[in-house]
Amino acid sequence: MSPIFQATLPSGLLLSGPIAMDNYHLGDLLVGEVRAPAQILERTPRMVAQQGLDHLLLQFHHSGTARVEVAWGETDVTRNTCVLFDLAQPVTVVAEPVHATTLLLPRALVAGKVPHIETLHGRAFDYATDRISRLFFTCVRELVDCVDVLDVHQLPHVSQAVAMLGSACLRGQVTDRPASEVQLSISIRQYIEKELASPGLGAETLANQFGLSRATLYRQFVSEGGVQRFIRERRLLRAMKMLTQPGPAGRPRVSTVAYATGFADEKTFSRAFKRRFGFLPRQTEIGSSVWGRTIDTQPVFQSWLKELAA
Repeated sequence: MSPIFQATLPSGLLLSGPIAMDNYHLGDLLVGEVRAPAQILERTPRMVAQQGLDHLLLQFHHSGTARVEVAWGETDVTRNTCVLFDLAQPVTVVAEPVHATTLLLPRALVAGKVPHIETLHGRAFDYATDRISRLFFTCVRELVDCVDVLDVHQLPHVSQAVAMLGSACLRGQVTDRPASEVQLSISIRQYIEKELASPGLGAETLANQFGLSRATLYRQFVSEGGVQRFIRERRLLRAMKMLTQPGPAGRPRVSTVAYATGFADEKTFSRAFKRRFGFLPRQTEIGSSVWGRTIDTQPVFQSWLKELAA
């Protein structure tokens, strides 16, 4: 679990039960199954900052219980419930022995269809009684069982189907607003993601683009602390990904990242980056301090996490 969580076993624990974690890479997402002992799992702010992962992890619990602690409070996870973890946010999990089916996917696969998905971080929902949630779980569960017989050419289509079904399920969990308002929220966020590199992106641009008053626009981002804060957060997360997951040409210069994420200059970018993550952009690292091994010897699961597009 170390690529995602720092794990600690309770003192005096006897590891008598089964322990296993299987994961399968479907190109755009990961599915799997985990059987784990009682443990304390932490995803610390520094792990979040340095790893730069912008993925969502869903755990469908078959047995066992856990208490999940996040910024907004605590929730209990029990049998037949699914919990969502936003890997861009810290979390602590105090778990009993557990058996769960897992799904890990980049935010980009669902965020355009599910507004405010970050508010589901640490929340649990019943996948046994809600019909669309049960359909979603059944799809993931059956996929884990048959993944070894899938043809490589089938994987993109299967991944897309899982992401679409997951979007339908999570959209029902996140809001009960009218469909027209939900679609507007999705459209605004899609536009923001597309225009993050534009220095002029802001409330006035969005209001003009969508024909909204400032008051109406601001209501769309109340849960994120305002529209400018949301834009700044998305810019900084993209910058973190660029710095920690370099492309074929290697790691870009800090100034290049600053301009590519819509900041007016490197100095402004560095100040904002340090306020958000606690260290300067030039201090970001890929390696032993975060992942546990150097990039040349990184475990397979760790490399898979980095490969998934954010």
